[in-house]
Parts: sequence; structure tokens; C-alpha cells
Amino acid sequence: MTIASAALIALPFTGSALAEAPRPQPTATTKAAQPTHSTPATKQRQDRDGQHKDTRTRKPQQQISLSASVNPSRVRAGASYSVTITTKGLSSGTATITSPEGKTYRVSLSSGHATKTLTVPSKTRAGEKSVTVKVGNKTTTAPFTVTTNKRR
Repeated sequence: MTIASAALIALPFTGSALAEAPRPQPTATTKAAQPTHSTPATKQRQDRDGQHKDTRTRKPQQQISLSASVNPSRVRAGASYSVTITTKGLSSGTATITSPEGKTYRVSLSSGHATKTLTVPSKTRAGEKSVTVKVGNKTTTAPFTVTTNKRR
């Protein structure tokens, strides 16, 4: 047997021995824990153009209740009446009052309350009327009765 033939016989065994050798495995990596902050978390959202935008997570909105009343509940044409507004869950802000005639008035809430005095025009016909009050996205009405200014 010649050296060349011995090398040809040994060559396949050498290749298989190399193939069975253990290969180095990739090392595992871990991410560091994200710090917690008191500010809302930031999320990414893709808009229609494919651009990424950071959006803040929203805090759940507090429930707000709104009520309004008119005093006195029976008002003579030409006389004044008070509109009282009460909110729960909102201590300050602005309320918009719309009179039966369509005029709007803005009042500031203080500790969740506001009052506005309005006057019924003297030429107003007798009957059921109401004022509309809006605070934020809440709207309510307060009914009252207009009587004639004639005394009997």
C-alpha cells in the first residue's frame, strides 16, 4: 500500500470525525429590566403613512355628573331667575348656559358649583321653558314655567 492510497482511505474518516465535534453555541443574552416611572408609559403606534408616533397611555377619566336647577320654578315674564349648576367629579372649569331665547353665557365653576342670574324678557309668552347647561361633554336641562306679567 502506498502513502497516497492510505491517505485516500483515511480522508473520509477524518471528515466524519470533524463533523461530530461539538460546535460552539451562541451565548444567551438578557435584557435589563425597564425602570418604572410615575409618568404614563410611552407606546409606539404606526400612522397611515407608515411613520411611528409615540403616544401616551391615557389615564381613565373620572366620572363627572352634572345637574342644574332654576329658582324660582315659576317666573313672571320680565322677572329674574337663578340657574344653579352642580358637578361631581369636577371642581373647576367652565359651564355654558343657554337660555330659552338662545343666548349663551359662560360661568366659572368653583368647588363644582356656579350660579347665574338671568331675566325672562317681558314679551315672553307664558309656558314651559328650559335652560341648557353644558360642562365638558356633559349636557343637562333645567325646566321652569314662565307666567304672564299681568296680575289678577
